[in-house]
Amino acid sequence: MNLWNQHDLIVMDTQDKIILLKEEFDKKNGLHIENYHKRLNNFLDRKLKKQSEIILKQQLFLPVFFLYSQNRKV
Repeated sequence: MNLWNQHDLIVMDTQDKIILLKEEFDKKNGLHIENYHKRLNNFLDRKLKKQSEIILKQQLFLPVFFLYSQNRKV
């Protein structure tokens, strides 16, 4: 499996986790609370901070790696 496919799987897994966490948040706090979006974003940031940092680093690394590999002498 190449790096791009692995990255896509990580992103898809994160999306699934976001959906589950949003449902958990909605069940616990309801939809009609003050500053709903701000609180939801803070909740998701706390739960997925490490995973989102990994995705961001991969998104920066993969294109650079691809460009570097294309410019290498074979």
